[in-house]
Amino acid sequence: MHNMYLIACQVLGYSTSAISRRAPLLPRALNTAQLSFMLAAIISVIPFAIDAYLPALAIMADDLGYSLHHLELTISSFFIGYALGSLVGGPLSDHYGRRTMGVLGLAMFTLASVVMTLSDSFEGLLALRFVQAFGGGITTVIVPAIVRDRFERQQAAKVMTTVAFIMMAAPLLAPVVGSVLLAFWGWRSIFGFLAFYAAVLVLLAKVFLPESRDKSIALPAFSVTKVLKDYRFIFCQQQARPYFVASVCSSAIFLSYLTQAAFLLNEYLGVSAVVFPMIFSAFVVCLMLANRANAYLLRRYDSKLVFGWGVRLTMVSTSLLLIAALFTDSPSLWVMACVLLVISSLGLISGNAQTNFLHFFERQSGTASSVMKATEMTVGALSGALISALYNGTPIPLAGVMFCASFVAFIYVWKSQR
Repeated sequence: MHNMYLIACQVLGYSTSAISRRAPLLPRALNTAQLSFMLAAIISVIPFAIDAYLPALAIMADDLGYSLHHLELTISSFFIGYALGSLVGGPLSDHYGRRTMGVLGLAMFTLASVVMTLSDSFEGLLALRFVQAFGGGITTVIVPAIVRDRFERQQAAKVMTTVAFIMMAAPLLAPVVGSVLLAFWGWRSIFGFLAFYAAVLVLLAKVFLPESRDKSIALPAFSVTKVLKDYRFIFCQQQARPYFVASVCSSAIFLSYLTQAAFLLNEYLGVSAVVFPMIFSAFVVCLMLANRANAYLLRRYDSKLVFGWGVRLTMVSTSLLLIAALFTDSPSLWVMACVLLVISSLGLISGNAQTNFLHFFERQSGTASSVMKATEMTVGALSGALISALYNGTPIPLAGVMFCASFVAFIYVWKSQR
């Protein structure tokens, strides 16, 4: 453990002499690259928690004696837990600090993951996924708030783009890690890995993550009434609302895809558990390329302009997907190509929408982040549940929900710009 501690210090640029003398090491301000890496590692607990066990869903269903579509409810349970955790973590981080709430949420995530390795029932797994996600929601909601605390609007968009790019290593690696663990040690080992990853982040956050909330800003005593007033203030900001709506809709599109990934690849295309992570990773690579395109555009254009382009591109790509789903035979590579285009187009929306939304809330950035994250996950969970309820063995329900979400975002942004 001491060696791991030394390695972590060297990676993040600390001198190991203080540690070799066992002197106390206090958190200090990280530079932009170090902070981006740290925040990406923290926010990656969510894609790891979702994507690492996707290849194991079918085997878990057989082991627990339930259908695959029953096991997909654990994804919806995760989304709901994440939404509620975000609602709690954001306001508390405004009052008690980003670092404190991040460490608390990671500890909860770790404990739930450990207990999950011992679960032998579908109901228990459903409840534990909720608790795991609740801790993850408390933790990851601090990431956009920290970026808002430290950077102005255009620079914040660039930092969030960098964080998102690093974070995308998680969905790229997670299915591969999950498949390897599944092949050698069974599906329970996947949750053991998640527990270990979160435990390491607890250590790193306690040692390296500095507090970013400006303590010079006087805040009233924490109360439920104060939080509800902040929520009302956030929802009443009309200038911020287009970014909020577009971010929620784009998240619903992406989470709908995650909920149906097992169906699309296992049942619709008929790929094996070995091929699953390869195709899934190809989608992530395309999203990473879109992220780099967004970073390139931000060097030349305002993030508001790039955001508008992303909304239009998503509208076009979801329209093509719906047409392909309705008028092609199953399985269709045209459908998968359109899904790929839809997911890639989101790379121009997410980071730009978040940073422009949070720009309007200096004192309530944590609460504003929690409102956005909670709404994104709630709508994502409802979208996934709706697709499962409309299941007919084709990708038409998925295409329909994606199209509706992109249409709402497009109309709202278009009207606000006019």
